[in-house]
Amino acid sequence: MKVSFVFVLLFTSIMFAQNKSHIDSLYQVKNYLLDLRSTVIKNDGNTNEQLVKVAQLMEKGKVYEKQFPIWLNAVLHEDSWHYTEMKRQFTLILQTLALYNSDLKAKPNQLPNNLDDLKFLNSSIPKLVDTIYYYCKLAEEERLKKIH
Repeated sequence: MKVSFVFVLLFTSIMFAQNKSHIDSLYQVKNYLLDLRSTVIKNDGNTNEQLVKVAQLMEKGKVYEKQFPIWLNAVLHEDSWHYTEMKRQFTLILQTLALYNSDLKAKPNQLPNNLDDLKFLNSSIPKLVDTIYYYCKLAEEERLKKIH
């Protein structure tokens, strides 16, 4: 009896710790998105520096894109509309970043001509950041309720 109780307690503790880790990772994605947005907004025509920053963000984005669904599963069910939509938005943001990077490379020392990419990033990133924050807060509150 004691062994099964200890096992359940240990398993529950591990699950809470893993969910907490996934939630922390989602907060890192949120910070990444804010960094991405500030990088594309602050384009002052210095494309060499901009290219380096965008390339770094693209590399980090590739890593996050693979892990994002796993982390998101800690706060949303995989079959929910919100889960699918958040994954889709994150992918679209990364694809738009790739297009923006191509524009920067195509016309050195100039601002990109296609302002639609910037408009999309400026409107989509805050929405996704807010959604990530909202679901992380809900999951965190739920996790704390189960602990107490």
